Amino acid sequence: MPNTVSATPAPTTSAHEAGPGEAWTSAAAENFWTPQRMAQATPDSPRGEAPAGWKPESTVHGAAAAKNGSYFAGVPTIGTFFHYVTDPATDRLTGRFCSASVVDSPQGNVILTAAHCSGGSRGMFVPRYDGAAKNPTPYGRFAVQRWIRDARWYQADGHPTRDAYSDFDYAFARVADNKRRQSVQKAVGAALKLGRVNGRYKQNVTVVGYPGSHNPKNRPFVCAGVDTRQLPGYHQMRMDCGGFYGGTSGSPWITGLNERTGSGTVIGDLGGYYGGGLENNSDRISFAATYDQRAVEIYDAAKTNTTPRQYPRGYSMYPTGGGLWQHAMKTASGDYTGDGKTDMIAIWSDGEVTLYTGNGRGGFSGERRMAKSSTWTHARTIAGGDFNGSNASDLMVVWSDGEVTLYTGNGNGGFSGETQMAKPGSTWKDAVQITAGRYSADQRTDDLMVRRADGETILYTDVDGRGFLHENKLKSPDDTWRHATVLAAGNFTGGANWDVVVRWSDGELTLYRDSSASGVGTEVKLKSSNKLWTHATVMTAGAYTPGDPNDLLVRWSDGETTLYTDTTTTLGREHMLVPPKAR
Repeated sequence: MPNTVSATPAPTTSAHEAGPGEAWTSAAAENFWTPQRMAQATPDSPRGEAPAGWKPESTVHGAAAAKNGSYFAGVPTIGTFFHYVTDPATDRLTGRFCSASVVDSPQGNVILTAAHCSGGSRGMFVPRYDGAAKNPTPYGRFAVQRWIRDARWYQADGHPTRDAYSDFDYAFARVADNKRRQSVQKAVGAALKLGRVNGRYKQNVTVVGYPGSHNPKNRPFVCAGVDTRQLPGYHQMRMDCGGFYGGTSGSPWITGLNERTGSGTVIGDLGGYYGGGLENNSDRISFAATYDQRAVEIYDAAKTNTTPRQYPRGYSMYPTGGGLWQHAMKTASGDYTGDGKTDMIAIWSDGEVTLYTGNGRGGFSGERRMAKSSTWTHARTIAGGDFNGSNASDLMVVWSDGEVTLYTGNGNGGFSGETQMAKPGSTWKDAVQITAGRYSADQRTDDLMVRRADGETILYTDVDGRGFLHENKLKSPDDTWRHATVLAAGNFTGGANWDVVVRWSDGELTLYRDSSASGVGTEVKLKSSNKLWTHATVMTAGAYTPGDPNDLLVRWSDGETTLYTDTTTTLGREHMLVPPKAR
């Protein structure tokens, strides 16, 4: 299930050439980009086309009713960017376009767009382009000479970026003077200032771009006075305004726009997650990358024509977005690689078993596939522990038919063997939840707590390959414990024995301290009954950060995955590992 596509970073800068032996100048751009070629260019975006019969509103609404955008006369500082790229479907060069804007610079020669619009060849910016006007290029044409952006943004094998690196979906270009020897900023008479939201994602903006759908003349399109909010888990804004189809990528999100001069402050550009929208290609929901100190560094490099310092791209748990993790059905913690750091095993809805290698700092450094078989779709519940005394973590699996299997770890990220602990059809078919910890004098994590469908809860101590030899009943069949939906064992309170966290069907979260063969432990309420925690679908616990106490890892129903570090008799500090599915 995890998307492990290979990825090759695109270059951060590129010169644009007219052809062999020819310099790419604004005059060359004007000769090459004929009206026919501009009309034939297609949007450089994963977003789709409008449905037949779609029409934008004829007027611009105020902030309270900003539901759809409209065509208008445009503003001087915003226009269309054209370039040639290789079409992955045909491997042939094809004309594409995005939206872009003029940003303030000492030489007046810098424009801003989305990173996924950058690169290619024969790049040209046309401010206030309007294919329906008598003069569609009132300020001339400006050849792109150099791109500057963060190298950590790139598309892996052509897939739109949906992980944290989509936050870097902005790019600056230096452009040549037009044929009248004017810089773009001088020609249009103004420029946008680059602004930072500094965590304040609730803004009121005007967004201007060039949709490629239901816009045969490539006219400018505006949504004025639209409210924004944060796209959870990202440094991006979200708006709801109809009509922003492919071609609007790079559209500036502006506060204080003066439509006559084109001045104002740009605080984001349409892009980011999936190129700036949802996977279903809705024109209504758009995202924008915002600007932090790193964006300012890239901007400064563009203004000074220097090369910014670049950084390597790290590992991402969600290359295709947080929605991926809605399919992580089971998780277990343990040191499966022998490096002393807690790792996590995840079983996916399609039967893949993935090992996520812990980095010891509350995150993960990589992943590897351990198995992939439809058999694993029948794993009902799993637990990680040291059941064979090798100091390498093992995996206990209860299958839907009542079979129980112990997979012994090899300490190198795999399994060295398997032992059938119970045959199909056994009473284990009633086991709904298991979790493993240290609940006896033995210092190994080889004690298995089991909650059955009728609420009966049993602790099997000192479990090994010989079977479940020591059974201790913690709860008789009990209507209350039938509602113990998710269990996670961990050393949260530092006692002689470990503890267990229970998420109940009504959302209550309870910690039982010092569980042992004599009882489930002392009850501590972490959360009262609430709707939010009914969405805590999968839980596991382990030492994902240095020292004690253990950390609680939760996968929520919307795919968000959260680590609560140093959980004790209160929930620890919350760290989002995977954002929720974008909506």
